[in-house]
Amino acid sequence: MNCNKRLVFGIIGAGMIAEKHIIGLQKTGNAVVKWVARNDESRLKEFQQKFDIPFGTVNYLDILSDPEVDAVVITSPPEFHFAMFIDAVNAGKHILLEKPAAIRRSQIEEMVKVASAHPELIVSDCSSRHARLQPKYRKVKEIIDSGKLGEIYFIHHNAVARQSRPGIEYHPTAKWFLNKEIAGGGVLFDWGVYDLSFHLGLLGDKPELEEINLLFMKNGLDKVDPGTNIFDVEEHFAVDMKFSGGLKYYWEHASNANMEALNETRIYGTKGGIKLSFCSWESNIIELFDVENEGVGKARKTIIEVDMVKQEDNDALSLHFVNVLLGKEELQMPLLLAAKHLDIIYKIYEQSEY
Repeated sequence: MNCNKRLVFGIIGAGMIAEKHIIGLQKTGNAVVKWVARNDESRLKEFQQKFDIPFGTVNYLDILSDPEVDAVVITSPPEFHFAMFIDAVNAGKHILLEKPAAIRRSQIEEMVKVASAHPELIVSDCSSRHARLQPKYRKVKEIIDSGKLGEIYFIHHNAVARQSRPGIEYHPTAKWFLNKEIAGGGVLFDWGVYDLSFHLGLLGDKPELEEINLLFMKNGLDKVDPGTNIFDVEEHFAVDMKFSGGLKYYWEHASNANMEALNETRIYGTKGGIKLSFCSWESNIIELFDVENEGVGKARKTIIEVDMVKQEDNDALSLHFVNVLLGKEELQMPLLLAAKHLDIIYKIYEQSEY
């Protein structure tokens, strides 16, 4: 594709996250948002005016039938991703799909199959947003790739919050986040795709899952009225996993529990280790632990301060996707890789009672 081409986008779904995509795309200087689809016609014109979008529709198929549209961003609730994705592929549009890409294994398998029949199309999900497109990820991966940590044998990750409620702490009116039939699940879906994107990406996406042991999955912990009578998604889980090469991975995440713990990742290698909070808005400090004199001297700790680019995560995602379409960058999260991560998540759910 011509590197100087101005790409034409359509946005399917017009809520809070759609706003972030539109702002990010407009900032790139190489993208024009021509269309937006929203099922609430009364709010559609307001949305168009706010972002200077010339065309609006309550039927997303209008966007897909426009030959000028190069790509679409699907930002609807996860329940609707499957049908919209299939229609967009069949219409010949490049696709950036909000996470989770699909709420059922049968859906993602069909999506991969349909997309593979159209190799000319670039299709990606958004789970690289808080993970692979920021400086801390690049710095840690550089250290691991250098061999400084030796063989990575254990990843320990935990992040425990109170009453954060998946999604609605950022978008209070989106109560569908609490409904499993629409959202697919709770914190495991909402944040799990980012955790896996970051941690497995550091290892080149090479580890293959061999074993899962779900320690627990809990809901019903948050007793404060969320403003909806459906609140059936999980709030807290912990799982042990084993991957190829002997890698072990302990993973705990809670949108609500009667405890608080920092979002912290500890990576253990045979020569050294790393500790950090990986999100871009958290500390820019990476702690590197190793031993002097090629591992036979004194134990030491080095503080690495990462220069965090002042760029909102969704702006980085928009710029990355546009650059991929223009042939300037390699895609960080192709659909096939997103499907691999989702398969891990589905297997965890299959061990639970939810």
